[in-house]
Amino acid sequence: MKSSIIRISAAALLTFGAASAQAIAATQWDRSYPQRYEWRDAYERRAFDNGEHDGYSKGIDDVRHHRRADVDRQKWYRKGDHDYDHHYGTRDAYRVDYRRGFERGYDRAFREGYREGWRR
Repeated sequence: MKSSIIRISAAALLTFGAASAQAIAATQWDRSYPQRYEWRDAYERRAFDNGEHDGYSKGIDDVRHHRRADVDRQKWYRKGDHDYDHHYGTRDAYRVDYRRGFERGYDRAFREGYREGWRR
């Protein structure tokens, strides 16, 4: 009697475990997991790259004209939506990544400018 209960319990656990795994897999599949997140990453990267390029060019311009480093003075940084396209998602999300990239590019321009002696 005891061994038959153990067999039934083991079979029930195996069945429940398999059903749970299938339900989890189906839920993940329904979310279009890889494509949706890859697209978002590509758009975030585009915003960051645009900002980094713009920040670098504005930073080099400031270094060459002997201006102090002040990213807040830059209009493109303040607006944060230079080269924005509606396919990139919301404008606010674009601004966050664009500004992060702008700060990195601007900082790199000043570091390289001082190293190369452009401030003289």
